[in-house]
Amino acid sequence: MSPSATSDLVLPTKACHNCRKRRWKCDRSLPVCQKCLSTGVDCLGYGKLFVWNKGVASRGKMMGKSFEERLADRTVPGNTKSDRSIEVVAQQDNASGYADQPQLSWPLVDPLVQDLSPHSRYYIHHFSTQICEDLVVYDVPGQNPMRELISAITAHPSLLQIILANSAFHVFNISSDPESQSSYQQDQKPCLVAYYRAVGRFGGPMKSSYRDALLAKQQALSLLAEGIASVNESNIDLLLVVILFFINYDLIESGKDKWKVHMDGAQKIINLLATPRFIQRPMSRLRLHVLSDLLVFYVLGSTFSFSTMPKLIPDSIDLEPILRYAETNNYLSCPSPLLRIMIQSFELPDTRKSLADEIATHVQEQVGELLVAALAFDPVHWTHNFEPASPFENLEHRMRIASAHRAAVCIYLARVLPATNPLLDPSKGSALVSLTGLANEIVFHISHLKPGDIMFKSISWALFMAGAESEDPAQRTWIMNTMDEFYNLLYWGYIRTVKKVLEAIWSRKDKAAAGSDNCWVDEVQEMGHEMLIA
Repeated sequence: MSPSATSDLVLPTKACHNCRKRRWKCDRSLPVCQKCLSTGVDCLGYGKLFVWNKGVASRGKMMGKSFEERLADRTVPGNTKSDRSIEVVAQQDNASGYADQPQLSWPLVDPLVQDLSPHSRYYIHHFSTQICEDLVVYDVPGQNPMRELISAITAHPSLLQIILANSAFHVFNISSDPESQSSYQQDQKPCLVAYYRAVGRFGGPMKSSYRDALLAKQQALSLLAEGIASVNESNIDLLLVVILFFINYDLIESGKDKWKVHMDGAQKIINLLATPRFIQRPMSRLRLHVLSDLLVFYVLGSTFSFSTMPKLIPDSIDLEPILRYAETNNYLSCPSPLLRIMIQSFELPDTRKSLADEIATHVQEQVGELLVAALAFDPVHWTHNFEPASPFENLEHRMRIASAHRAAVCIYLARVLPATNPLLDPSKGSALVSLTGLANEIVFHISHLKPGDIMFKSISWALFMAGAESEDPAQRTWIMNTMDEFYNLLYWGYIRTVKKVLEAIWSRKDKAAAGSDNCWVDEVQEMGHEMLIA
């Protein structure tokens, strides 16, 4: 911790409330006492302690009792004093005109969640205050359909359960041990202060969150199966929302493999949207949002998928408004021209497999054309024509993340080509790109984004692509540190997977002979994971 940060901390002069009550020796650490933390007790802190009484009064005859309990005491047989008191109270009530109105003895609860358990209420609150803002670029009124769906949880149990599962696993990530350091961060230590602050800030049912997440997920799966069995006009969009939340759950958990099953299910339902029964003209904002998120996940997931994925959006559905919505509102903020180039590349055969020479050469020419198109994309020009999504829009940051995504798309397209291709071979004058140069470009632009910036949540895929090509030890350390900053901001578990994969790629690179064709795509494929990095 820096000296300036230490000087801002005012150490408590007394032990915490738990240690004083139990006569323990308190270490008076911030933000929570280590003695309480090690014993699994919620530290009550060092300031003034406020305690909510059970009853309607803190002293006197009504202390610790509700109105009903006090009324029951007054109606004990033979208690004439109580009977007289009841009569007086009734007379007073009749005189005031409020005798026929019920007495409230329970705290007021939002009707939306009044039938839920305390844990479920907390998870809904956590979803509303912590997760919703991570699902869009700007969480402002009218631009976050995911937040607006909270009001529908009582009418749609599958939506309720998958939201609970997402929130509970997110709480579990927060309450888990701090993110372990990579071997490329030998001079770093886990940021325990940030971890303890996060635990103290979020609170909630930490100990049961993992079990709660699994139970809610299982119930959501059962309810989703029932809904898919009877798809109709009133529930088809909701089914896609639930599937989208299942993919988000996989990202919060690890980002490995399971997302692809849900994407295949979404593809089958999206095909129905093109039929006359389900088509919308114009498309509703909810459907536009869900399709744009699914499309972005499809594009990014396909970059690390080693099995053929069917086309997500059928030709009968206009792709342009979906791409436009994605570049503006999806939290990755990937420009629509780059998304379209990626989609076109998925229609080509994989040139790294055994193909006839003629076919491979033809495919390489097509990939080369896409690579030229990606290089021709001008982030500055795109930013000038960009329609801001918020009055607080920072167009320079949009330009930075667009530049990083352009370089990442070029890396992906270049890795489709063999290393001997003239567009990549440095020994030939026709080489268009340098892979390490593209990695340096990504790092340069992302370095201008800080954890407090809106666009910082958009860096993960581009940063991984840069890390996969990185050769510089200092740059690798910076990438790992930035990944930690990203995780400590969002607490999405797929970042843990990303760090492990990067470590494996770098280890293989370091062991390979100089100048060898060491393609990290092969390394990822050998791991057997089809990752989603978003």
